Amino acid sequence: MLWITYLAILYSLGLLIWYAAYIIWGDKWGGLSLLNMFALFLFIPLPIFSSLIIFDPHPAVIILLGLDWLVFIWQWGILFVPKCHAQTNNPTFKIFTYNVLGYNPGMADQIKTIQQVDADIVTLQELNIELAGLIQQELIHQYPYQILDADQTVYGIGTLSKFPLRRIGSVPECGWVGEPQWLEVDWQGTPIQLINFHMAPTNYFAFEHVQRTSRYRRDEARWMVSKILPNKPTILVGDSNSAPLSDSYRILAHAAQDAWRVAGWGFGHTFPGRSGPGSSRTVIFGVAIPKWLLRIDYIFLTSPLKAIQARLAPFDGISDHRGVVAVVTRKN
Repeated sequence: MLWITYLAILYSLGLLIWYAAYIIWGDKWGGLSLLNMFALFLFIPLPIFSSLIIFDPHPAVIILLGLDWLVFIWQWGILFVPKCHAQTNNPTFKIFTYNVLGYNPGMADQIKTIQQVDADIVTLQELNIELAGLIQQELIHQYPYQILDADQTVYGIGTLSKFPLRRIGSVPECGWVGEPQWLEVDWQGTPIQLINFHMAPTNYFAFEHVQRTSRYRRDEARWMVSKILPNKPTILVGDSNSAPLSDSYRILAHAAQDAWRVAGWGFGHTFPGRSGPGSSRTVIFGVAIPKWLLRIDYIFLTSPLKAIQARLAPFDGISDHRGVVAVVTRKN
């Protein structure tokens, strides 16, 4: 079984080398950025190698695999700590972010999903003209405040609210998928800044393209963080097109609370969903890749806002994303 020992050493060292590179350089290079995006799947062999060491409990292997487990627990362990859904006497509101797929084959189920979730604030990405018209027709009583910047492609974006809503300003071009909505929500007399975003996508795996789009997302994240004010609660919400081990995520998570990490359970993967025309779910030799590989849709909150619950929305069967829902309150 000596070959298993050598293989385990190579594997466990490889994981540690990748993690050190991630900590030091982040998304600096395209190849490293891809590894960071799919890093979770690098750990799939870890339980297998860990079980095999009972046949050859070499001290070096035990130490190296132990370090790998510490890395996994550090990065993802908190997602599996049971969350007690906090009870609060403070007022709450529910927010729902939802990439509805610009080129979608049907919209009635998406309207039903929005109605079923019944959030107080709904942020939509890839809002097309047909769905926007249906929202105005079907949901105007449920959501009297609507700012819909629809587009016939994937560049549409929109926000629905039960609370008064207004634009604050325009957003500089940094490679966004449509201009984000920079808004203010009046929640029971408290003005909340809200940025509904759809960040630059990585559409294919050429290293130069990956590196360039990672840079766009870093710039986009920095711009959003620059708008956070110490005396004004802020919500940054939408489709980031990047996984949690990315530079853009680290920039946002350093400045604001990731609602899922605080109040959700499990990996919370939101992409990819339905395959077919218009979907970004890749098909290889006629077979679609598995569903729900990545978490790329987020709700970030700044103080005094905090998430007390987070969950995935029902899958509509239409989009290539699942929505994310969070219940939000004020800190005492």
